[in-house]
Order: sequence, then structure tokens, then C-alpha cells
Amino acid sequence: MISKQQISFVRSLQQKKYRQMYGKFLVEGDKLVRELLTSPFNIQAIFKTTAWNVAVERSKLEVIEVTEEELRKISTHENPNQVLAVAEIPVADDSILGNPLKAGLYLACDNLSDPGNAGTIIRTADWFGITDIFFSEGSVDIFNPKVVSAAKGSLFRVKCHYVDLKALFTNNKQLPIYGTFMDGDNLYETKLPEGAIILIGNEANGIGEELVPFITHNISIPNFGKAESLNAAVAAGIVMGEFRRR
Repeated sequence: MISKQQISFVRSLQQKKYRQMYGKFLVEGDKLVRELLTSPFNIQAIFKTTAWNVAVERSKLEVIEVTEEELRKISTHENPNQVLAVAEIPVADDSILGNPLKAGLYLACDNLSDPGNAGTIIRTADWFGITDIFFSEGSVDIFNPKVVSAAKGSLFRVKCHYVDLKALFTNNKQLPIYGTFMDGDNLYETKLPEGAIILIGNEANGIGEELVPFITHNISIPNFGKAESLNAAVAAGIVMGEFRRR
């Protein structure tokens, strides 16, 4: 049985300030909790209905049985799917800026603000084998429940870092930086290397002016129809796919 104190605590994690205060976040639904259990993430507690009968083999993990009504009280979903877990937010790797990045393909996001876009970008990066994404410090919280849901388990595999992008670029001049613009060079006609940093800008304002001097290649996705623009996550996916295709 879940206590009132536990209900209050779990519900508080829907807000960024409490996620940061407690260093915890929510993972909801059968598939995501199963993926969480196979990940290296630490888990504090699992709240499950009788319908969820997955064997939990981790020690020191509290498993609490709840009714469907109690699960609704702590979930962000109107119709939650059997189970909700409280997991620990990994400790940030502060050494990431201290050493040059290894050769490879990376993604950087400047002030990305939409949780759905962030989650989809993480999921797509996982699909294309990109292991590290760098978010500017003003970007959306990747442990927002909407991001966790949209990432579909990829959040447990892709390392996401909040960094000063200017410092990141300054320390990694060995990697070309490809910035996405409406008027850049045609992506499909541009020579693309195996190792680079792909920079995606804010949904409304694009890449910040302070980052433009670091960009070595301006690229764009040519349009063949009449749409005004592309969704940031869709654009990121197209660029990642083109890099991997070459």
C-alpha cells in the first residue's frame, strides 16, 4: 500500500525543481520500466498494480503494490500502464569538457525547448548509434516525464550532457561542426565526414548568434514542397541519417 507521503513525493517529481532537489525522476509504463531494469540506472522504488508481474531481481529495491486508482494519482498519464518507477538522475560527468572528444559523430542542441522534440532526438540518436548528445544549459530538462516518454528507453543508453557549448566547441577544434540553417549548403550535395558535431538550434530562433563563429559548415535540408519549415527533431533525424548513409 502506498502512503500519502509517498504519493506527495512521487507527484512532486513531475516538477523540475523537485527532480533537481531530490535527484530523482519518473519512468512510466510497462515497456519503459522493463528497459530501465536492464539499464545501469539506479532505481529507488517501483509502484505496480497486480497486472504487472515482472520479476524484479535487483536488491535494495522497494516494490510497492498499488491499486489502479492509486497509480493514476501518481502518474502523469490519464490511463497509466500498470507500473511507475522512481529512478536516480545520474551524476553529471564534469570531465567531459576537460578532454578532447574521441573521433566519432556527436549531436549538440542549442536551447532546445520542446520535451517531445528532445525525447525524439534522443531516440533517433540511439537509432543511428550516436552515444553522446550535448545540450546547452538553457535546454529542456531531459528528465521531464514527456522527454522520458518520447525517448522510448533510449534515454537509458544515450549519454546526455548539459554543457557550455562554446567551451565544448573551443576544446574540440579537431572536430568539424555542422550547423543547420535555412540557407546553408545543400545537405545532399555536401561532403560529410565520419566524425563531426551536428548542431541543432532552438525550434523558434535557430542557432544562437554566439555559436555561429564556431560552425565550420552551414548546411540545410532542401525543400521540395511548400512547408515553411521542418520540426527540429525531424530535421535532426534527416541530418543524422545522411551522415550515417555516406
